[in-house]
Parts: sequence; C-alpha cells; structure tokens
Amino acid sequence: MKPKNKIVSILAIVGLLSLGSCQKKPMACFDASPTTISAGQSVSFTSTCSMDAHHYEWEFGDGGTSMDANPSHTYNTAGSYTVKLKTMSKNSKKMDETSKTITVN
Repeated sequence: MKPKNKIVSILAIVGLLSLGSCQKKPMACFDASPTTISAGQSVSFTSTCSMDAHHYEWEFGDGGTSMDANPSHTYNTAGSYTVKLKTMSKNSKKMDETSKTITVN
C-alpha cells in the first residue's frame, strides 16, 4: 500500500471511531403527578422533558425500579421517597441524573 493511501485509510478509521463520541449528553428531567399521596396510591412519572436520552433508569426510593420512559409506581408505606432518574445516550457512555421527592401519608 502506498504511503498516501495508508494515511487516508488511517484518517478514515480515526474519523469513524470518533463519530461514536459525538453523541450529545442527554438531559434528565421529569414531572411527577401527584407528588403527595396516600399509601396505596400510584404516581405517574413523565420524562418528556428529557432530551437526547435513549435509556432510562428509575429508582423510586422504596426498592422499586423501572426502565420505561414514563412509568407509574405505587407506594404502599408512608414516608418520604427520593425518586432518581438516570438518562443515558445511545451508546450509554454519556448520562445525566436528577431527583425529586414523593411524600406518602
């Protein structure tokens, strides 16, 4: 292979490899409704404000989890629960997290 062709080939490979890192960092944000409930009621979570997210990981603060974009969750015991949402890019190399509190009476 000629030296010029080797350089072009190397540059092409480097360019293709760097495309995977050009993904935008996702933004995590969500709405919860309602945020104050009675035990046995469920809360709906909506991640419509999350941008560039391809994967979702929810922790509801009571041991429950979900990977849905817009889950609902039932709380059976009174207390204050911190709900965490982690969003990840398509290749899962970039992520963002946010949290909110749910109060169960």
